[in-house]
Amino acid sequence: MNETLFIESTEFTPEIIFNLSQRKLLFKGVSRPEDVIKFYQPAIQWLKDLEQKIRTQADMRYSIPSLHVEFRMSYFNSASSKMLLEILQILRQIREMGVEILIDWYYDANDEAMYEDGMDLSDAVDIPFTYHPIPS
Repeated sequence: MNETLFIESTEFTPEIIFNLSQRKLLFKGVSRPEDVIKFYQPAIQWLKDLEQKIRTQADMRYSIPSLHVEFRMSYFNSASSKMLLEILQILRQIREMGVEILIDWYYDANDEAMYEDGMDLSDAVDIPFTYHPIPS
């Protein structure tokens, strides 16, 4: 498993940065890829590999006391929402193994729908989010 994952943003896809040594995960930008499964597959696989490593290697649980996840999405379509939910479900499994999951949800202060999307995702996986409205 690689220590980091970097997916550069495009007009239709978000930037994704996972850095295990810093215990940080970032999703930033617009998400409306043509093939949502293909786009998100590397991120999902990286998290599944991490989950498996934590599950099978007891020392990993202690070397990763927490993961900080930032969502700085300006827009995502319904297909992307399903992928974000899958990612959050893997994070919930990691949380259930004793790793603290801290999620910050940034949204345009005038975008009530994006705030509500964060609330819906948080409720779906039973992980609390911290919400950060960004002034327009």
